[in-house]
Amino acid sequence: MKEKILLIVPHQDDELLVGGGLLRTLARNKEYDAYVVYTTNGDFFPHEGEARLRESVRVLKEFAGMEESHMIFLGYGDGWRDGGHLYHQNGDRALVSMAGRIETYGLKGHADYRYTRSGRHSAYRREDFKQDLKDVIAGVRAEILLVVDFDGHADHKATSLLTEECLGELFRQDASYRPLVLKRFGYDGVWRGRPDFFELPRKQTVLSWLSQSPYTAEEELRFAMPKECATPRLSQNVFYRALRRYQSQEAWQKADEIINIDEVFFRRNTDNLLYTAALSASSGNPEYLRDFKLFDCGDVTEKALVLKECGWKLAEDDVEKKVWICFETPQTVGRIAAYAIGSGRADRLEAVFSFDTGAEPVRMEIRPDGKRNFCTFAPREGVREMSLRIEAWEGVFWGITELEILPPEEKGLPETLKNLLFHGDSLEVTKMVKSRMQLEKKILSFKRKISRWLPNSYTLWRRYPETEEKKRVPFRYRAAYIAELLRAR
Repeated sequence: MKEKILLIVPHQDDELLVGGGLLRTLARNKEYDAYVVYTTNGDFFPHEGEARLRESVRVLKEFAGMEESHMIFLGYGDGWRDGGHLYHQNGDRALVSMAGRIETYGLKGHADYRYTRSGRHSAYRREDFKQDLKDVIAGVRAEILLVVDFDGHADHKATSLLTEECLGELFRQDASYRPLVLKRFGYDGVWRGRPDFFELPRKQTVLSWLSQSPYTAEEELRFAMPKECATPRLSQNVFYRALRRYQSQEAWQKADEIINIDEVFFRRNTDNLLYTAALSASSGNPEYLRDFKLFDCGDVTEKALVLKECGWKLAEDDVEKKVWICFETPQTVGRIAAYAIGSGRADRLEAVFSFDTGAEPVRMEIRPDGKRNFCTFAPREGVREMSLRIEAWEGVFWGITELEILPPEEKGLPETLKNLLFHGDSLEVTKMVKSRMQLEKKILSFKRKISRWLPNSYTLWRRYPETEEKKRVPFRYRAAYIAELLRAR
């Protein structure tokens, strides 16, 4: 049987930004079946919702060769009238989207996921959103998950965190499901990348916000962009043509930022032995240690990260300072990874891991900076019980946000993915190539200028909402738009 790939993104066009060339390559590989789930309908501007859904169907068919039955619309809103976000909703009252809706919907002939599955629509509530997403993941049961990461858009943040929340629960419920999870930023290095596509020598993707993430450069997995998606001749570049299909978004205007010669993903480990263990602690909630979330956010609409309770933290009067771990069957442990978030000042965290076999304890100094702390050691075999004891805890405000107790050997990438890793630019630079790239850069710049002065209907509908119901925007509005530009110069 074919293996499955599931791409999870919030908006129509994010499949290009997050999945990119890797999605195209795997979806067109006969060894895989590809699925894409969009969590929202992209209807921040109400008139664009159905248009974006139709555009996504066309793009996935042309760009990735996907079957329409593998395109899943959860059907939630893009933006909320109260200014908050569905990720923080609680209670029975559904939120009202910017499109004025309170329940999920899809296209005529392509209904939203819950209606297709249950004959009803889901209300715009967090629990409904989470249940729909969890059911999709469990139903597809893909071997490879490509997931949007926590970046500059509220819907990206919410989808990233909620996917992790769903996966954490699924891993605890089903010990046999351990997919390869690859996460990628849709903004950093992509939608807000450097406009360097036409520079020589061609550059790899540069991530500007990496220091603010849980990752380090050493953890990057760089996959080569397919040649047909990286060619500087935009008329032949299938990625550029896919961007052009999204007329509602005018994404092609950022082609020199979005398109790169490589794509950067980060792997999340799913082999954590804690998922099937029994946990208890002398104080605090040890479940945070295995919820698959490296942090949690108190307000996804804020640009700066607003943290909320997301880690195991000791009570001030806790004398034992311990977590007890009991496995269902004997385990072999050879690696430990830990994430912790401190106060940002003189934080200090030291831990000792002990084993019931009498093997030498493992001592670990944990930097509470939100990034991975990792240690390997001689395998401890036949472990049924182990414990974590804190020897020093100073200034660690949010606590240990994730703890991974791992087998000695990490699972390698599938051979297909190994063969796609980036090993350098394959473009042969000649005088003709240089000239062609200079010409392509000028052509793209010229097209952008034309588009600025002669925008498409979607741009005008946004500027003049009273024209939304008209198939063609009257000429007087185009004239007014140009007049506004001239006054602003």
